[in-house]
Amino acid sequence: MQGFKHYIDFLWAMTEKEIKARYKRAVFGFLWVVLNPVLQMIIIGLIFSFFIKIPNYFLFLLVGLLPWQFFSISLSKATPSIVYERSLLQKAKFPIETIPISLILANFFNMTVSLVLLFFLLGFLNKLMFPQILLVVPALIWLLAFTIGLSLLTASLQVRFRDINFFVQTLLILWFYATPVLYTLSLIPKTLYPLFAINPLTSIFEIMHLSLLGQGVVNNQIVFLNLSTSVLVTFVGIFIYKRKYKFFVDWL
Repeated sequence: MQGFKHYIDFLWAMTEKEIKARYKRAVFGFLWVVLNPVLQMIIIGLIFSFFIKIPNYFLFLLVGLLPWQFFSISLSKATPSIVYERSLLQKAKFPIETIPISLILANFFNMTVSLVLLFFLLGFLNKLMFPQILLVVPALIWLLAFTIGLSLLTASLQVRFRDINFFVQTLLILWFYATPVLYTLSLIPKTLYPLFAINPLTSIFEIMHLSLLGQGVVNNQIVFLNLSTSVLVTFVGIFIYKRKYKFFVDWL
């Protein structure tokens, strides 16, 4: 129990350090947590609102962009994180997984702050819906667990194969358009549903849109397949990390 407490304290210290360092000396500081997705919402919304007809499209975009920004930034930063901290690994012994996980938790904190502000905005606009808004909690837990599992997988492989980071950057570009961020499943032909069934993020984003705006499509079969894929990827990530972390220093 004492060892677990020390682990949590160390992980929290790493996360806190990342949160403070990210906006250090930035003129707008922590405001970038909100400004970034809002600017993306405006730019993307002005373009795609001509082609995609969804009520409250700018709000719809914001609800999708917040978790997407968390996922994409977390994965892109976590993948090379262990390689970037090679000097630290060679000097001290500590739980190596805390490097990528602390980055992810810092991003999760930033997303949570943005979502809280979004809740206030939706409340002001009288758009909050109970009790379905409570579905946000399991959706966020699902997203966090999947992001950690996938990041452990890519970060572990990156130590051995330095091409992984390039692959992840390319994958994220394609993944964005294959995820219901700009659109909802109701606009997709059912013949394409198998494609979205293998994308673990599909149901997470649809649940977010449904719980906050009442505009998502939650298909039970797709949810089951998405959840199964998420669990599989997460366990594979943990398994690969546990098998390979002993060799990280040698590979670095």
